[in-house]
Formats: sequence, structure tokens, C-alpha cells
Amino acid sequence: MAMEKENQESVRAYAQRWRDKVTYVQPPLIDTEMVMLFANTFQSPYYEHLIRSSAQHFHKVVRIAERIEQAMKREKIEGSSMNSRTMIRDDSEGG
Repeated sequence: MAMEKENQESVRAYAQRWRDKVTYVQPPLIDTEMVMLFANTFQSPYYEHLIRSSAQHFHKVVRIAERIEQAMKREKIEGSSMNSRTMIRDDSEGG
């Protein structure tokens, strides 16, 4: 099953849904793995900012993504046409 951030969904709500989903991964992911996987689900401009961050803890990456979201709302960061959509694939579907 593919999971996407809804257009009106906040980063915090998306992060909670994403984290709830990855709790089923076995063996459990360590925080640094979660950080990389979560950052990789975002499109531009989130991705560029998240990947450059040195955050190693999931909650810190969520805070950074929230700041990006706020900056985009204030038009301090230009968003791409895909800025409100993110994807995570469920490997159990084979896709």
C-alpha cells in the first residue's frame, strides 16, 4: 500500500502516520535509519533541506520538516509543484 501526505495534512500528522506504519518493520529500525527513510519520502524542497540536515533523531527531523512547512507557508522557501505530496511504499506489495 502506498502512503502519501495529504494536501492539507501537516508534517506532524504525516510523521505520526509514517512512524505508526514503520513500527511494524522487523527488525525494528534504529533512529538513524528512520531519519534517512523518512527524509527520502519527501519531494522538493523538503528533501533538499532534510538531507542536508545533520539531525540523527526522528523527532528532530520532524521539527526541521515543520520549519520548512512554515517557511513555505510564509513564502520564505519556494515549493515545487509536488511540495505537498510525499510517498512511502509498502514492500509487502512488491512495488
